Amino acid sequence: MINSFFQETESLNYLIDNLLLDYSINTLYLVVITSFFSLLLGLVPAWFISNYKFKFRRIIDLILYLPLAIPTYIMAFTYSELLSFTGPFKIKYDFLQIEVLGILLSFSLYPYIYSVSRISFSLFGSRYLEIAKNLGLSGFQTLYKVVLPLSRPAIFSGLFLVIMEILNEYGAVKYFGVNTFTIGIFRSWNSMNDTGAAIQLSSILLFIVAFLFFTEKYLNQYKRFSFSKNSKINTLNYTSKRNLFLIYMVCLIPIVLAFLIPVLFNVLNVISIFESIDLSRLFTLTFNSFSISLIASIFILIISTYFIYNEKISKSKIYFYINQFISLGYSIPGAVVALSVIIYLTYIDDVFSDINLLGSFTVYFMILIYAYIIRFLAVGKSPIKSSFEKHPDSYDNSAKNLGMSNFKIFQKIYFPINKYSFFIALTLVFIDIMKELPITLILRPFNFDTLATQTYEFAVEEMIPLSSIYSFMIIFICSILLIFLKIFLDKSDVFRS
Repeated sequence: MINSFFQETESLNYLIDNLLLDYSINTLYLVVITSFFSLLLGLVPAWFISNYKFKFRRIIDLILYLPLAIPTYIMAFTYSELLSFTGPFKIKYDFLQIEVLGILLSFSLYPYIYSVSRISFSLFGSRYLEIAKNLGLSGFQTLYKVVLPLSRPAIFSGLFLVIMEILNEYGAVKYFGVNTFTIGIFRSWNSMNDTGAAIQLSSILLFIVAFLFFTEKYLNQYKRFSFSKNSKINTLNYTSKRNLFLIYMVCLIPIVLAFLIPVLFNVLNVISIFESIDLSRLFTLTFNSFSISLIASIFILIISTYFIYNEKISKSKIYFYINQFISLGYSIPGAVVALSVIIYLTYIDDVFSDINLLGSFTVYFMILIYAYIIRFLAVGKSPIKSSFEKHPDSYDNSAKNLGMSNFKIFQKIYFPINKYSFFIALTLVFIDIMKELPITLILRPFNFDTLATQTYEFAVEEMIPLSSIYSFMIIFICSILLIFLKIFLDKSDVFRS
């Protein structure tokens, strides 16, 4: 990437002169729209679920996580088909607009914010809410002035993941015809056959994200976010029938629009082509997706925990900057990550002609996992970091005064307290890798397909019924994993039951 960044090409000059402003405006506009609706769909239901008791609360809480299992491009294809003139409603209006795209992306991405907010709100102590009530603050004022500021690290970590997903989205924006930075990168690489221009555009995007990320860190470097250790968990509240109707409406809107409609649409397509399904092919792709996702997720969890824990326990600036740096890997489009790996390995093969790295199935499998690690370290790091930041320094100081080593502190204190965050991180990474497309398309070994690649190959040609069985398997596996995660957390003290 460094070598390509300083190369000046004709296609890059064309993009800068004619399309760069359009890419920038559309990308920023799409980020604003999707972030707004993701925050709206994530924060409000999380607050109601975490603080009020009502019928079917647990089921609603569970289903609110499940849209995370639906790839964004499947969400876009589903609604573009339903809202088109040839769809069941025969709508003449053109819905392929950037505003609609932003809302559809938020349907798939809001669970990032909901999951971290749900944990933060559920762990909120009663002392803060009692003080707010004694000061005469209403429920909304308490949420706005007390809860949200104290939950800022968790909310920002979820929003950061949402923004990174928006910046890396390709399938949905391509179908809607919206010119973003990602479209420019793929256009430079595929249409113009200019790898240098693609990497330079991705580098510009990387610098923008790095600027925003470090600006937020600078503004909050002297602020501390932790809960009082003597504060009891607040009990769930009952509410009036009028407010109960509002709670149901707020919670059911994302459930119906972001999960039930896409799943039902997919199931009906599966039924329509059930007799032509190749079960052997389906089993092979499912095994490939599950195995590669699990292996990469475990590596990411280990690496993320190592760097975050060492930053927390040692207070070293080296680990601080390493953690900031590895978080930026999520801002690089998957295709560029894969392309950079290919360029690097090709260079090694050219220099050392006897090695021939790119001719081995094992090597391709290993570099595929390596690319996943680069791409998704931020996903695994965010839930763990958010949980670690709530630990008062007194925990570490007391353990050190007792003569415990750093490893013992992690084993006896950090791991038991944060085991739920580790499991959440593993789940989120696994789901993201299951849905990952560009990296897998470029770096997968010969004759090694996954559910995501097969889904996209049919979906991009608008053969939605043929892709439905593979996308349904992605949704099914990820949904089962999320359900298992929710049941596991309900049996713990993380969520109030």
